[in-house]
Amino acid sequence: MDYPRREQTYDAETLLGSGLIFQGWVLAKEGATVRPYIRLNSKKYYLKINLSRPDVIRRVLNEESKGHPRLYCGFRAAVPLNSDTCFFGFENNKCDYDTMQIFIEGSLKIIEGHDGWLFLDNDTNQSVEQFTGKLLLDWREKRAWYDYLDSLSKLAEEYLSAHSVLIAPSKEMVMSDYYPHRKGSTTPVEQVEKLADKKHNVVHPVKRMQASKDRVFRVCDTHWTHKGAQCGLLAALEVLGLDTVAVASLFSDDKFREVVRAGDLGNKIFPRRTARELIPNGISYRQWVHYDNHLPNMGRVLITQNKEALVSAKCLIFGSSSSYTMLDYVSRIFSEVIFVHSAGNIDVTILNQVRPNYLLAQTNGRFVIRAPIVGYRLEDEIEKKWAGLNDKEREEIIVSQGQWIEKWSKDTQLEYSYPLIIFFSVQNT
Repeated sequence: MDYPRREQTYDAETLLGSGLIFQGWVLAKEGATVRPYIRLNSKKYYLKINLSRPDVIRRVLNEESKGHPRLYCGFRAAVPLNSDTCFFGFENNKCDYDTMQIFIEGSLKIIEGHDGWLFLDNDTNQSVEQFTGKLLLDWREKRAWYDYLDSLSKLAEEYLSAHSVLIAPSKEMVMSDYYPHRKGSTTPVEQVEKLADKKHNVVHPVKRMQASKDRVFRVCDTHWTHKGAQCGLLAALEVLGLDTVAVASLFSDDKFREVVRAGDLGNKIFPRRTARELIPNGISYRQWVHYDNHLPNMGRVLITQNKEALVSAKCLIFGSSSSYTMLDYVSRIFSEVIFVHSAGNIDVTILNQVRPNYLLAQTNGRFVIRAPIVGYRLEDEIEKKWAGLNDKEREEIIVSQGQWIEKWSKDTQLEYSYPLIIFFSVQNT
C-alpha cells in the first residue's frame, strides 16, 4: 500500500466527495486470483489491478520491467468515505482477509458517550482528568482562587455593585449519565466551591441544571443550550438579589424553533456530526447591540442598550464563550450590558469606567484549573489579538469600527468610549 499514508491531512469535503485515494500493488502466486478491496461499513469496493508498476518489477522481482507479464500489478482508486473507519484487504478463493484498518481522526479528539452524546477528550484543560479526580488544584492554585474571589468581593463592595461569580458547569458534570467515565470523589471545580466563602457569591448550578425539564446542553457541542443558559443565569441572578420570578416571567412567552447543528465538537470529527437543537425564534441580543469590536473570543467587547428592559441598570459581565448565549436573556433584563470576553478575569479600569450596578464574572467549569485574576488588562489582550490577525481580518474590523463611530455620533454621546479608545490606540501602533 503506497497511499494513504499515516498522518496525511485531508479536508472533509474531499473525503466525502472525490474520496480517499488508495494506491498500491499486488504480486500474487502464479495461478492465484487475488482481488484487493476496501470494506466500508457493510459494502466492499474492489480495486482493479490495472496500473503499470515497473518500479515493483525491478525492485521486488529484480527483473527487467519492459514487456514483463506481471507489469500491470498496480491499483489506484478514489473511494468516497462516509465513516471514520474502513478496512483494506484481499479476497482470495472466496475468503476475505482484512490486512489494514484505517482511521480518519478529526482535528479534535472526541469522546462519544451514550446515545450519541459527544464530549471533549485530550483537551488542553484535561477535562477527563478533572472529572475523574486525577487532576486537582494544588495549594498554590487554591490560594490563587481564594485571592481572586476575595479581591473581587472587595472591589464589588467598593463600587457598590452586587456581584456574582458564575461557573458554567462542564457538560460531563451535568450530563454524567451519558458520559463514559466515572466521576472522582472530588474535582477542581468542587475544590473551588469548598474554599469559597459565602460573601464570594460563587454559583455552580449543576443540580439546578440536572433538575431542569429542558435539555440544558447541546448534543454535539461543549456549550449549554439557550435553556441551559437561562437556567444558569437565573441561579446567578438570585445571588445578585433580583426578582427571579419576574425575570422568569419575562421569558415565559419565548418561542423556539428546531434546527440541525453540528457545534464545536460535531464540526471537528469525521464525518461531521449533527443533532437537532432548539434556538429562540425571533429573539437575539443583536437587536440591542450598541457597540461590538468584533474581535474573536478573548478581547471582544459588546455593549447592548435596551430602554424597555426589565431593570433600568448597568450590568458588567467579564465572561467567556458561555456568556454569548446568556446575552439573549440578560439584554432584556438590564437596560445596559457591557460584556468583555475575558474568561472571568477582571479589568479594574473598565470597572471604574462603567461603575455598574451589577457585576457578573463568568467562566467555564473546565477552565478552573487556572484561577482568573483581578488585574487583567483588556488593552494587552486586544494588542495580542490584533497582532495575530491577517490583513483581511484587520480591514474588516477597522471598517466595522468606523460604522460604530458614525452610528454613535448620530445617536448618543460616547459614554463608554474606553473600549473604543483602546482598540484604536492598539490599531494605530
